[in-house]
Amino acid sequence: MTRPATYEQYAASAAENYERHFVPVIGTPFARRLLEVARLTPGERVLDVACGTGIATRLAAEAVGPTGTVTGVDVNPGMLDVARAAVPATTDTTWHEAPAEDLGLPDSSYDAVLCSLGFMFFPDKPQALREMHRVLGPGGRAVLGTPGPTPPLMVAIDQALIAHVGPGASMFVHAVFSVHDPGEVRRLLEAADFEDIETTIATVALRVPPPADFFWQYVHSTPLAAVVGELDAGARSALEAEVVERCQPFVDGDATVMEPGLLLATGRRPAGNPR
Repeated sequence: MTRPATYEQYAASAAENYERHFVPVIGTPFARRLLEVARLTPGERVLDVACGTGIATRLAAEAVGPTGTVTGVDVNPGMLDVARAAVPATTDTTWHEAPAEDLGLPDSSYDAVLCSLGFMFFPDKPQALREMHRVLGPGGRAVLGTPGPTPPLMVAIDQALIAHVGPGASMFVHAVFSVHDPGEVRRLLEAADFEDIETTIATVALRVPPPADFFWQYVHSTPLAAVVGELDAGARSALEAEVVERCQPFVDGDATVMEPGLLLATGRRPAGNPR
């Protein structure tokens, strides 16, 4: 029987851990659902905002083919370094470091703007949407995907973090699942002058590693690593034990299961709007 992964076994950067552990079991399924809604076509110009290590960017490049172009933008240079290394040199993909609120890209230069699992983290969501609107060409579309509400598995992990680290440790978990109200997102898109707005609630069935492995992979792929890193070895061991105990109801064979909700929202820049 393989011993569960422990805190000390993770030495890579958060971005490397994110690409290695988070993207295959969570990032990719969510990005595929987003791409289904985006309905990209060959030759389109696509911008992936808050691209992280680039899973939605890579899928978009496949969809638009050799006649299309894709740009991934993220505020985190470490994420972009991993993204560059993961993309074949043959694709017409570029990377750009910038916050969502100030993209620094030309007006009306994209046919589609994607944002998979990033919108909920933007400090100024209205400004981020105005920037997406600005860089879209007339008739272009923005497609957002945000998870929530908090699935029971993550509630269990959140409770363990609160018990062993304190209330502040759960702030990231709450932030991840903080934007899932279709009405709220619709109002934000309307305020940014998008039209033809549509929202859909989907669920995504996920099978992630056993509880201890999943917990430490999640911690080391997120800002939680710095908070949990302040604990001594005994406190981390106790935290892991409680996570494993609380997550037992979600274990299915050699995996842990959850079905988080996913809010998918689309909006178009008006065809006759030059700015």
